[in-house]
Amino acid sequence: MSSNFTHCRLTSVLLFLVFGFCSIYNSGAQSTDNHLIVLGEAVEEVPADQATLTVNLSYTDEKDITLVYEQHKGARERLVAMLTELKVPTKDLHILQLLVRKERDYSMGGGGMGQPTEKFKGYQRVSVKFDDLKRYADVQQHLASNGFTDLSTVFSVSKQREIELRLFDQAVANAKEKADRLAKAISRSIKRIVRIGEAEENESVGNIRTTALNPYMTNYLADPMRPVATIQQTFRSAAIVKVVYELN
Repeated sequence: MSSNFTHCRLTSVLLFLVFGFCSIYNSGAQSTDNHLIVLGEAVEEVPADQATLTVNLSYTDEKDITLVYEQHKGARERLVAMLTELKVPTKDLHILQLLVRKERDYSMGGGGMGQPTEKFKGYQRVSVKFDDLKRYADVQQHLASNGFTDLSTVFSVSKQREIELRLFDQAVANAKEKADRLAKAISRSIKRIVRIGEAEENESVGNIRTTALNPYMTNYLADPMRPVATIQQTFRSAAIVKVVYELN
């Protein structure tokens, strides 16, 4: 009977230790000997203040590749002239190389009886960077109203590095606050920081540096006369650090 009682006590102690460890781990902290490991997190939502507008040019001809080059040349010159008229700085304009290739068209009626037809197709992108979103919206609307309807936009934040450093400092401060509470709970205190670094992905769910909310505004093919959407483009930035403290 004494043996059974001892076995029950050992089982109870082991269960207590297991549940105690799980409780510490789930709170974002681990205790090992005289050290305490804590995860600190800081999150901030930042509105976009930059936009890169891309105009997609694409022309085809079934017989003459020269006509494809001529169509692209005409559209490109008209686009650049329009942007110049709108006072878009040349330094903010980036014209990618024209790509022309032969393709097979399998669409209905292409060659009759399901036979594909060959055609020459050209692709080219012209991108414009804006630091003023109001200016971006005006230019986009003007281009769409004048036939350049295949448009796409990527939004960004200009001071991303500054935001990351600020969030890192805040995450460290949050880790210290958490560590002080945990140390106090076991009648200890924090002596010093032993090591500090960014947490690994498997140590915290959602360890994402920057994610975009509504990052794109796409083309105007459906209705080129519709007004530009006014949805605010927002980025969520997060910093998660792992700090190892030595306890007194």
